[in-house]
Amino acid sequence: MEDRYSKFKKLNWLLTESFEAERIYYNASEDVQQVELKRFFNHETVNRNRFSYEISEQLVQAGIEPARDWVQKGNLDRDWREERKALVKAKPLKLLKKCRKKDQENLEIYNELLEKKALPKEILKLLKKQKETIENAVEKCQKYESGEEALDPSNQPRVRKLKAV
Repeated sequence: MEDRYSKFKKLNWLLTESFEAERIYYNASEDVQQVELKRFFNHETVNRNRFSYEISEQLVQAGIEPARDWVQKGNLDRDWREERKALVKAKPLKLLKKCRKKDQENLEIYNELLEKKALPKEILKLLKKQKETIENAVEKCQKYESGEEALDPSNQPRVRKLKAV
């Protein structure tokens, strides 16, 4: 019995981290003004919610009680300083960096779980799929941060064509 719980302890921890990532993406989507980024953050919020549900479902099937400490979403975890910052002006690059940082922390947990291979194969397969999705989100964040993809496509610089005289 002890062994079963120790195997799933790290997975339960990943569940709480996934809830936290979902909340970070949700708050970012609420704060940002650019439509393209808002869509990206909302999409990733839904992904993190699905990941949390899938992990929770696997824990229940294994007979382990899922951690529910981080179930609360949205602005419930904000204090007055964070509210004031959000109302003043949200800086999209900072929001992207915060989301990317949390995803990179979660990727370390995914790597650790996948390397140990202590969990059942179907759970490892699920974790691998989730990891790939998170890696794609991190890549997209980096593209936004570097300017490869415009934060607001409507504000792209206009190129003037010069006529020969």
